[in-house]
Amino acid sequence: MKLRLIAAVIVLIVGAFLPMSPATTWSSGEQVTGAPAATPGPDSLIDARRATGEAGAQTGFLTQGTTQLKDGSVALRDGLDELAGGADTAQQGAQELSNGMNALSGGLAELGSGANQVADGVGTAVNAVVGFEAIKGQVIGAIDRAVADTEGVQDPEVQAARQSLTDLRGQVEVAQLPEDIVTQLNQLRDGSRELANQLATPGYPFFDGMYQATTGSTELANGLAQLRDGVTTARDGSQELADGATQVDTIATNTGDKIDTVRRAIPGPTPQAAGAAETTAAAEEEEAVTSALSPLVAMLIAALMVLGGLALALAAYAAPGSRWSIAGFGAAFLTVIGLILVMVLGAGLTPVAMLLFAAALFTAVAAATGVTWLVLNVFGPRIGAGIAAAFAAIQVGVVGWVWKTASVGTVAAAWEHVAAFMPLHWTTTVVSAAGNHGNQQAMWIALALSVVLAVLGVEALRSREAAPAVQPAPAAPTAPSA
Repeated sequence: MKLRLIAAVIVLIVGAFLPMSPATTWSSGEQVTGAPAATPGPDSLIDARRATGEAGAQTGFLTQGTTQLKDGSVALRDGLDELAGGADTAQQGAQELSNGMNALSGGLAELGSGANQVADGVGTAVNAVVGFEAIKGQVIGAIDRAVADTEGVQDPEVQAARQSLTDLRGQVEVAQLPEDIVTQLNQLRDGSRELANQLATPGYPFFDGMYQATTGSTELANGLAQLRDGVTTARDGSQELADGATQVDTIATNTGDKIDTVRRAIPGPTPQAAGAAETTAAAEEEEAVTSALSPLVAMLIAALMVLGGLALALAAYAAPGSRWSIAGFGAAFLTVIGLILVMVLGAGLTPVAMLLFAAALFTAVAAATGVTWLVLNVFGPRIGAGIAAAFAAIQVGVVGWVWKTASVGTVAAAWEHVAAFMPLHWTTTVVSAAGNHGNQQAMWIALALSVVLAVLGVEALRSREAAPAVQPAPAAPTAPSA
């Protein structure tokens, strides 16, 4: 018996994670609407539903645009952050380049001055060397005059000097410069002068190039400083743009949520009575609804089945010999009562829907009866009855609140999972989906879970492990009379 109870608990846990949202039982499209009205007749909310639907669609486009705006502004802000860092690094590098070019220009000015001095010295030396032949002739002429002037002098010293001059004249005559030395010396003179001019004279390419490079590096540093300041300003502006785009996206999202809340609060299309026809253009555009059942009515009928199953299990446990007749006739009676309530409170229900109602209501009674029987067998009649009654009351409270909230608004996903843990939610899902042409997947999942729980309950009822009836306590022995 305990294994069956554990299996039932496992089924409840599995149901908590399956898709059985209340809103899908009356709205199978992408846009969820309010719960349908069950009373047939003229529908005065067609224009309101159409307007909220169009507003919801437009808000969806707006939300997509604001999301893209927010993402783009954030990307722009991040890009400008990186650009600002790069601009600052570039400005620092340009400033260092400008400082280096200014220092180099000052060094070149000193180098040009030194080059001019070198060129002057080289020119003087070259001119002197180039005039070697003229000086040679002058030296030979001077020697010849000195020799002529001393001719005939018998003084030994004079004659010795005259001989020395004669020897010197021979050496001077044979002395000569290499053939290409003059050309090389002229090239040296011209090159040193050209170097001096390039380094220190305006109008020469190197001097003008260095001046332009120095001036350009200074202008580059100043321009990059302005760029850095401009990028910093743009970055601050992009942060404000990102903040504003985020606020706009939040407002658009909140607007979409509010429109969705309004759309959920407006009751769904009203089923039209036989032969009735809408005359407005809005009614022609909206899909006609042939059947409807209020989700709250479905929940109340399902709650009646669950509470009836609890009562049947308690009655069968008190008379275990008649448990099959009590459970069988009781389940059939409650199912008939439920079908009558559905027919009275629903509108335009089809025969297929009635068959689904019957299956859902009967399995709900069987599941409630069987699970209660399991609890009574495992925990005893007193504790088990309290646990079963408390679970039934919790189901009615939680599932009733969830379905009431879902019929006019949005329910948190956590509460939907809590409600899906309870069999009352499963039965309500089947009844509401069958009556409103809702989501078929949720309907069949809920019906399958109810069937599994009902099978476990029937197996429990087949067990003969019924607790014996409570025997009265033996009377206390009386003292013998004196």
